[in-house]
Amino acid sequence: MERKTCSLGLDIGTTSAKVIALAEDGTLITQRGHRLDLLHREDGAAEQDVTAVYAALMDVLSNVLTELRADNWHVRHVGFSAAMHSILAVDKAGTPLSHAVTWMDTRAKQSATDLWESETGKTIYTRTGTPVHPMSPLVKLHHWNQQRPEWVASIYKFVSIKEWIWHQWFGEWTVDASMASATGLYNVAEGAWDSQALQVAGVSLDQLSRVVPTTTCIPSIKSDVLRSLGFDEEVLFNIGATDGVLANLGVGAVEPHTLVLTIGTSSAVRVTSLHAQTNVDTRSFCYVLDGERFVLGGPSNAGGISVESLYAQVLAGIGVAWQPEELGAKLLEAGEVETRDLLCLPYVAGERAPLWAPEARASWIGIDRSHTGLHLLRAVVEGVLLNAYWIATSLFEMTGRPKKVMASGKLLEVAWIRQLMADIFGLPVYENQNGDASAVGAVWLAEIASGVRSLQDVLTTGQAEVSVTHPRTELQEHYQAKLERFQRLATFLN
Repeated sequence: MERKTCSLGLDIGTTSAKVIALAEDGTLITQRGHRLDLLHREDGAAEQDVTAVYAALMDVLSNVLTELRADNWHVRHVGFSAAMHSILAVDKAGTPLSHAVTWMDTRAKQSATDLWESETGKTIYTRTGTPVHPMSPLVKLHHWNQQRPEWVASIYKFVSIKEWIWHQWFGEWTVDASMASATGLYNVAEGAWDSQALQVAGVSLDQLSRVVPTTTCIPSIKSDVLRSLGFDEEVLFNIGATDGVLANLGVGAVEPHTLVLTIGTSSAVRVTSLHAQTNVDTRSFCYVLDGERFVLGGPSNAGGISVESLYAQVLAGIGVAWQPEELGAKLLEAGEVETRDLLCLPYVAGERAPLWAPEARASWIGIDRSHTGLHLLRAVVEGVLLNAYWIATSLFEMTGRPKKVMASGKLLEVAWIRQLMADIFGLPVYENQNGDASAVGAVWLAEIASGVRSLQDVLTTGQAEVSVTHPRTELQEHYQAKLERFQRLATFLN
């Protein structure tokens, strides 16, 4: 039997670890995932046990390899994607000395406020492209250095979850330029750790990993762990990039005329640029994709977590157990109702862009006796999309209005939600149908890095399978008015 070849994309998110396999022509072979737990040990905390994350990823990876071997698939390349902004302390042996603190953790909010209100904070932001916010490793380190300077100084290294896993595999402390650019410690223009940011964080160069290009590859022969899992010696592992920039690559959005909205646990609006740009007024981010491209955008805490949390806490009944399939069915039903003047501010986890208010809270506004749970559920989805469009409008000022929007994320797999998105954005919405966008992007970058594909090859493959939803022009005025009301209320109440 002829041996078939494929590539893998690994993605570590906030709530799941995923692995996909794509054939040489870009066809999805298989996709598997493992749910991850968030630890909330105290108010504002959102942490992960890095050893549990690693075990989940290796379990999914092992299962995918078993499935592929059974059908005579041979892996050639592996790309690596991970969520931004996690940070943990390790000793010289690589043993974790803390849990990984994630982007959702808000305990450094006062440090973020103080730093942003100073000229130093704004100056560092313009050079690093990472918004000054509790999510940022810079701000977390600044907070810890104020609270426990002796502890910070004693730590061998501060790394992300991705760096720690790479060290488990290859025994080296290395970080890709994309992940580095999401720390608030990396000077994007110079391509090096920023000396002023390190001083504010209270750490030295030795306490951070060596930065390498996102196209860096290492053969699996250099990893006993990976070879024991069953990888052939010649398989190339690409260090990859962050989930956000790879989602853009995964849906083929590498030009300014294409906007991307990804809704996972959180959400983000992103556009690719050939120039590094920042905006102090909006605190838009600027992260590295490769040596020539940057991804600009705004991150929002309002996403799937808003829909799930408000459904679990209110709509399913407080204290009532529910299953994810139940919410999926209700979401489909919610497409049959109209919210009219009902609004939801979906800020169950505080907010980053556009409010930059860690204390922001969720609320429904305009409820009357005719509204049911389905109306409230639809209003949450509308609130997430209105908030995303609010972020997008600030990007238009930097890169111009795009011609289309690419949709990625599980929530946007629902047809009526894509239609609502098209109506709110006033742009055609393209849905990529080839698996998780960040994991797909990890595959594309791995194949580009190894030289088996060019960027143009990837774009042709990546855009082969799309469906398009066009905006209904007769609703533009309605949603523009609703957006303006949403902005006024969100600003006033938060």
